[in-house]
Amino acid sequence: MIDSRLLWNQRFVRYIREMRRYLRYILNPHLLYVLLIAVGAGAFVYQRWVKALPPYFPYAIVGAVILSLLLTYSPVRTFFQEPDLVFLLPAEKQLRPYIQRSFLFSMAVHAYILIVALLVIAPLHLKFSTLPLWQLWAMLLLVKTWNMFISWKEHYFAESGIHYLGTMARLLINGAWVYFVLTAASLLFLLSLIIMMVVLSLYFVRATKRKGMAWERVIQQEDRAKLAFYRLANAFTDVPHLKKRAKRRRWLDGLLAFISPKQENTFYYLYVRTFLRAGDYFGLYARLTVIACFFLYIIPASYGQVITALFFLYATGFQLLVLPLHHRSNIFMKIYPLPDGLKKKAVLHLFFILLLVQNTFFASFLAVIGDWKVGLLLLAAGSLFSYLLVFMYLNRRWRER
Repeated sequence: MIDSRLLWNQRFVRYIREMRRYLRYILNPHLLYVLLIAVGAGAFVYQRWVKALPPYFPYAIVGAVILSLLLTYSPVRTFFQEPDLVFLLPAEKQLRPYIQRSFLFSMAVHAYILIVALLVIAPLHLKFSTLPLWQLWAMLLLVKTWNMFISWKEHYFAESGIHYLGTMARLLINGAWVYFVLTAASLLFLLSLIIMMVVLSLYFVRATKRKGMAWERVIQQEDRAKLAFYRLANAFTDVPHLKKRAKRRRWLDGLLAFISPKQENTFYYLYVRTFLRAGDYFGLYARLTVIACFFLYIIPASYGQVITALFFLYATGFQLLVLPLHHRSNIFMKIYPLPDGLKKKAVLHLFFILLLVQNTFFASFLAVIGDWKVGLLLLAAGSLFSYLLVFMYLNRRWRER
């Protein structure tokens, strides 16, 4: 006899402990300070953009697209593990309290995400709609509950086609629901959608009445959720649960030819190759560069553009601090007949080169879209900032476990 309530409580406590462990690194004071500046600048630009929108802006369509995607994605966190396929499968009928608690926990998480989403679209909603935000949130929460119910029932089907059809049906119903609510459409339209939701619910209830849960699919979904969090945490610290993968980028191999084959360049060659191929360091660097260019494009003030570029230089340098830890478990690095100081020198040199390249790209981008004088100012200020950031700040924060 399995006490499913006790089992869920134990796994929930383990999940919370793991979250706290990695959130200490993710939500560090330095990153929070940077995020606070980014949110403030983004909110200012977003507010100015909303004020400049014309009255004919299709808010209902935009809101329907964004919120329908948010409503359709409604996974239920179960904390199931691969061994459960053997040990819990025979006791599936006893797991109803376990599933209920998983559903309630997931519902609380999705309700919080809906609040954040409404806060983001609040300026648009207050300008183009008369519906109170709390009423919109209540309606979205009801539809979200229905989506979670159908999403869970889809796990009783092993056929991928059922999942695809169910997801597409929910996406269309969610989009129509949000659109009718935002446009204050007739109750007949909403009533027709409610009937469709009830019919779809009855179909899944009847179709899954004699079915067992597709454990493989449920465990795969849980693994994907954990993997997404581990990838996020891996940008800040080493995650033992995350398997290191190398991705061959042949078009970047030519950069390695510029490194002369000298003994003192051993670690420099290793870390450059690690940055280009291992983990997601290059992807993180590229994403931050693209996001920075987007902000540089929408920010009108020249000094604001320079400050934004410096902010992203800081964010890039801080995010790449985990690069020296990539090979910490490689015993061969410890027996190289080279002084340990070369590791630190190689990493700092690589960081400085990366920030200089990124800053040059920012300056060139500003020179193309705006005033070349602003680009020249950023080129000088960013180069100085990169030097101070790497050889003064990051040099003191160097750590290799």
